[in-house]
Parts: sequence; C-alpha cells; structure tokens
Amino acid sequence: MKIDKELLNWLLEENNPSVRLRTLIELCGLSVDHKDVIAARCVVTSKLQAASDLSWASLKGQVVIYNLTALAESGLSYKDVDIEPCVDRLLSAPYFDANCSELMALRAMVMLDYGKDARLKKRLSQLAEAQLPDGGWLCLHRVRKMKEVPKSCISAAMHGLLLAGELKKRGLYFSGSEQLIRYFLERHLFYRMDIPTQIAIEHMNEVFFPIAYFYVGLPSLLDALAALGAGKAKELQEAWSLLEKKRDQDGKILLESTLPANRSYLPKERVGKPSKWGTLYAYLAWNKATAR
Repeated sequence: MKIDKELLNWLLEENNPSVRLRTLIELCGLSVDHKDVIAARCVVTSKLQAASDLSWASLKGQVVIYNLTALAESGLSYKDVDIEPCVDRLLSAPYFDANCSELMALRAMVMLDYGKDARLKKRLSQLAEAQLPDGGWLCLHRVRKMKEVPKSCISAAMHGLLLAGELKKRGLYFSGSEQLIRYFLERHLFYRMDIPTQIAIEHMNEVFFPIAYFYVGLPSLLDALAALGAGKAKELQEAWSLLEKKRDQDGKILLESTLPANRSYLPKERVGKPSKWGTLYAYLAWNKATAR
C-alpha cells in the first residue's frame, strides 16, 4: 500500500526523532550519508535516553536488552554509540540458551550493524543448531531436561522471525528461515495449532509496540515475513486484512497495546491514538509485500 505525502510528512515530524530517522532511510530511500539523515541521527543520539546515558551498558538482564533494542529501533549503529564493551560481553558469554532475551538481543545487534561480526555469526550458528523440528526454539536449559523432542515456544519463534527478517533486509541469511516461515504460515500467523480459532499468545493480532520479551505486535511480525519473501502467501490474507482495519480515516495505524509506562524503553505512545511506530512498520510491511 502506497503511503501518501501527508502521512509521510506526519512520520517525518520532529516530535519523534527515531521514527523520523527510520522514515528518511526506509520509506524516503535516502542514503545514510545524506545530510538530512546525518542531521536526524545527531538529534536521536542527543535526545534518546539509551544513547545519551550509557549507564545501562554495564548492567545485566532485561534493562540491557531493552536499551540495545531502543538504539536499534531508532536507526542507530555501533558507529553512533559506544556499545562495543556491552556487545562483547553478551557475545562472549560461554553459555547460550536460545531464549527470548538472547534472540531479541541478536536482532538488536544485527540492526546495530553487527550482522557480519564473527562473534555474532557464531551465535547464529548455535541458534541454527538449537532450532527444533517445528521451526522454533525452546530455552535450551529446558530442552536438555526433556526425554522427548519438545514443541517450541512461540515467543522465541517470534523473536527468531524478527531476527531472520532483519538479516534478510541486510542481504544476510539465516539458515533456518524457511522453517520459521512455515511455522507461522501453518498458524496463519497468530493462531494456535491445536485450536485454530484461538490466538496463540496475547498481542500477536494487535498493534503492540515496542516489542517485549514475550510480546510482538502484528505490524512487526508482518514486516519480518514480508522481508523474508512470504508477504504474498495466501495464509497471511486474514492478517493483512486485519492490519488494514486498524487504520484510521487518515491512514494512520492506531496503537492497541503497549508496555507499562515504567517499563517502556522508547518514548511512550498512547493506546487508542495514532502510533507513528505502528504506522511505520505497517507501511514498511505493505511496501515489501507488494514489491515486485
């Protein structure tokens, strides 16, 4: 679906510098060294808390993953913010569990231009080895305790899908991509396999942003599938129709759910109001799905 000039100008407003930067590059098609992109990047690095205050980088757990994701979602790279010590610590950890947080961190690192880094490539190899027959993942510390091959966790599969999509956008390839695509097409994106009329996990069929450990919203999921070349699959027709219904009369996508205010790692948007993030991802997805 083509974005009109008025809607594009709304995404380019300066009240959300991160969306403005992503829009300039991904919807307007400007190069990373274009003067408008350089100026926008400077604004993001000065105003985004995750970029201007790196005190989180020496911590552990969720706060680190969410701040890395904030930088990644905002269109920055490792060249803009000194995150190397933090990234090295994560990628050098001896234990890899293939859990939601690790998959979310890997996606953020790919978006931060670590996709060709040897350390990250090693993690991707480990991830491919840990992929279960159904196409997804389950925390390895749980898998090792089971006598039979288990079913995967859909939360991990969602983050794996987003990771594979970001790799594809950068001309890179995850070897388990086809299994992931099949995993979601068999579910028509968001339904349970055992109860085909029931949503598999909360928020999958909603405009939810920003992504979290256990939740990923509809625009982000469709963007990843479209990036992987599955956007025109007949199994996604219902999902595309649902996304279309979430537009208001101006073409803006309305936010349906989000993280609590004290946990949001990006400037908070209001539920029930037009979401610049939701709109950005929806039009990115539509563009990829309709590209020839």
